[in-house]
Amino acid sequence: MIYDPNNELTDEQMTHLSEDEFFEYLDTKAEYLKQFSKPLPGYYIKRYAYTSAEVAGHKITDDEYEGLQKMSKEYNEKRNEWVLDKLKDKFGEDGIQ
Repeated sequence: MIYDPNNELTDEQMTHLSEDEFFEYLDTKAEYLKQFSKPLPGYYIKRYAYTSAEVAGHKITDDEYEGLQKMSKEYNEKRNEWVLDKLKDKFGEDGIQ
């Protein structure tokens, strides 16, 4: 079953789907919703990791820190590309008018 944003299934209707139909519905809904998502700034990734570690009662190791730095840099680059694409969409290739 494919997700249709104009005709979402109710909870009752979803209970009548087979397991395969249910997961197909969820997968296609996730794909649809992805188009509206944007990458997190790297700061939030690090903040979440440190908060999660603190709640779990352990400290971030040097190796984990290096991994977070790399992930943060990658996400910041993705975020910057996303912002530039949005600006290009709004103002064109030539920049702000």
